[in-house]
Amino acid sequence: MNLGVDAVVTRSMLAVSALGARIELAFGEDVSEDVVARIRRAWSGAGFPASSDSASAAHAASDARIDVDAIDDVERHLETLSTRVTLDALAHNRGRLMMLHAAGVALEDGRVIAFVGPSGRGKTTLSRALAQHHGYVSDETIAFDEHLRVLPYRKPLSVVRPGAPKDQVSPADAGLRELPDADLTLAAIVLLERDPDATEPEIEHLHFADAAPLLAAQSSYLIEYEGTVAALADLCDRVGGVRLLRYAEAADVPAMIDALLVPEPAPAPWERMRLDGAGRDSKADAVDYGSVVVAFSDGMLRVLEGIAPAVLRAARESSELDRIVSAVLDAHGAPPSGDAVAMVREVVAELADVGLVPA
Repeated sequence: MNLGVDAVVTRSMLAVSALGARIELAFGEDVSEDVVARIRRAWSGAGFPASSDSASAAHAASDARIDVDAIDDVERHLETLSTRVTLDALAHNRGRLMMLHAAGVALEDGRVIAFVGPSGRGKTTLSRALAQHHGYVSDETIAFDEHLRVLPYRKPLSVVRPGAPKDQVSPADAGLRELPDADLTLAAIVLLERDPDATEPEIEHLHFADAAPLLAAQSSYLIEYEGTVAALADLCDRVGGVRLLRYAEAADVPAMIDALLVPEPAPAPWERMRLDGAGRDSKADAVDYGSVVVAFSDGMLRVLEGIAPAVLRAARESSELDRIVSAVLDAHGAPPSGDAVAMVREVVAELADVGLVPA
């Protein structure tokens, strides 16, 4: 069992690597040797690379510290500890990395596929199936920088047990492969849809307007990442679009790896719509695909369709209702029924309510 230098320096401390952050677990004197050994084993996949200077490794600055004191229920504590390490790592990287709630595996050349989905979508089971053949990156979070460089998080796998806390199993004990000797780079984003009735896995390429709300819901601290929607749209273009994978059993997915890496024919063109100062939300941001605008404000991502994109474009140029109505009529023509002015006024009010245009 390879615990790494940091994992064996002292009895009282274990430093783990989580999304590039150094999280220190400090064991109290009342924590038994058996419990310390259990925690070390569970986290044995997340040690830091070996260093020739053990003393320096032992005293390296930590990005967060978690005190591990007296433990009554070891199984529940192991599950809670995994959550605490994850939350500390996410908080440390807020605004610096884009972070998706995803499982991930790495191919031999370092390309990483992120399988995105909420809890219960089968990410850990999928990790166990895929990482028999490819390097295990994480079953929890895939984080990467502006260069798409992935920072691994080889945490214990959280395996569901009916009526009991999740079992925390080290990658080695689960029979998963080590990371390849290559730089890790994000190569594909795959949204998961578990369908017990699917006879075989199916792959669908999604337009960004369809994928963005799902990705935003599975992102951590997206609001603090520079550019927000534009950064997300650029990311999706750079990895060849977003795929939706419908599958019934995790065992069926390893054979789909090559197909998941095939990019969409061509990304849909878009322009960033800067909304600085447009409304009350200084973080407001949007991308314009023509017939649809994907906008972020008030901490929420929204897809604007119908006349809303034309209204938003016109409202950026003028606050006069007549001019906005004229621009909408130029773009869409007269409505088949109803009053155009009333319709535009209603949309302007809705956009103002969510901070996309001045109230």
